[in-house]
Amino acid sequence: MWYNILPSAAIVAGVLAVPAVVMAGLHKLYYGNIYQRSLVQEWQRASYLRDERITGQGFRSAGLENIPDEEELQ
Repeated sequence: MWYNILPSAAIVAGVLAVPAVVMAGLHKLYYGNIYQRSLVQEWQRASYLRDERITGQGFRSAGLENIPDEEELQ
């Protein structure tokens, strides 16, 4: 019957999911989060450079609380 394919479909889906899970784990170990930034577009490069300037590491996003106010800069 049609349900005989379910075990092999689950095995194929599991094998295809392994690289994504492994890469997420490696990114967590190396970068501190599970995402790797893509620097293809200009705004992505600008965001990376901004986060690298503010936090010292481009792969950790910084919120508004980490950006110094103008009074603190003077």
